Amino acid sequence: MPREIGVGVLGYSIGRVHAHAWRNVTEVYHPLKLVPRLVALYGRTKGVVDFEVGKYGYARSYDDWEKVVQDEQVEVVDNCLPVGLHPEPMILAAKLGKSLFSEKPLARRAADAKKMLDAAEKAKVKHMVGYNYRFMPAVTLARQMVKDGTIGKVIFFKGSYLTTNSGYDSPETAMRWQFDSKLSGYGALSDLGTHALDLARYLVGEVSAVASAQGTYIPERPSADGSGKKQKVDVDDLTVAALKFKDGALGTLDTSWLMPGRMDYLTFEVYGSKGTLRFNLERINELDVFLNDVSPGTSGLRTLNVMTKDHPYMKQYWPNQGGGFGWDHSFVNEFHHFLTSIADDRSVGPQGATFHDGYRNCQIMDAIAESAKNERWVQVPGS
Repeated sequence: MPREIGVGVLGYSIGRVHAHAWRNVTEVYHPLKLVPRLVALYGRTKGVVDFEVGKYGYARSYDDWEKVVQDEQVEVVDNCLPVGLHPEPMILAAKLGKSLFSEKPLARRAADAKKMLDAAEKAKVKHMVGYNYRFMPAVTLARQMVKDGTIGKVIFFKGSYLTTNSGYDSPETAMRWQFDSKLSGYGALSDLGTHALDLARYLVGEVSAVASAQGTYIPERPSADGSGKKQKVDVDDLTVAALKFKDGALGTLDTSWLMPGRMDYLTFEVYGSKGTLRFNLERINELDVFLNDVSPGTSGLRTLNVMTKDHPYMKQYWPNQGGGFGWDHSFVNEFHHFLTSIADDRSVGPQGATFHDGYRNCQIMDAIAESAKNERWVQVPGS
């Protein structure tokens, strides 16, 4: 028999996407052993909180995140707050025996991420980081093709995450927490590049060394209070990096939120000894494949429409009906994976990103920032 599991959400920005997914996972993956119930929401602005509570059916709201974490009916704490506010709630929730879900990146710096990982492991609770792109059909299929040797030994990975869809390319866009390192950690690297780095590890393996450069092209922005004053931006607008992987492959990364014409351009290319894979989030239902071992006269790059029931996750949706798979569905899939991991007491990894994955991601970002500052190759600790 299924039982309810109470969920408390901290934050209502990406938090509303999470709330939508928590509600929809019950329908998409019916029947579930654990049925999520939205118990409590924390947010700063009362009017917005009240709207979100009414829209998504939370049982109650709090103006203090500690009250959500300490609520006896909350068994899963879902942290959607700014990155600098990830560690304290997660560490407290671990001590209280709650299951932990944190938006990406796990923390501002690897040292904080390690504290979160240690707390979760000490408490022996389930822990997961919101790298939702792992749960897209095309991306999961790509991993399967890498792991089963379809494209042979990987020698090169190229990852990008470029956007302008938040208006950050305009100097008139007001100051917000993403531009403040005390809350964000890094800039485009933390907000976007962290996803590309996670896919590099998910598809290829551990990154052992990096060499990088970073630039800030809008050094100040209008204060959010409307006073007309300017505030300093102390994070990167653009990061580029070269990567060395532990198994010998090489890679590149570029990420920015100042790229005109790019709406949500998360891409990867994986080149192996037997073939190539290519994905573009702006063409979410497609995976480009080139294989050396094909019949004569049929060689060339092929585009697979990853929309049939034979493709990962698609039997849960509307295969062959033209609607395809949407960005929001990836959150439904990852929450189903997390709930199943809790219910069956099985590992969140390797399909899901654990706090260990989040910690490793932070170590790579720290190394990228160090490399850009000192203009040299930097080894990633523990690789």
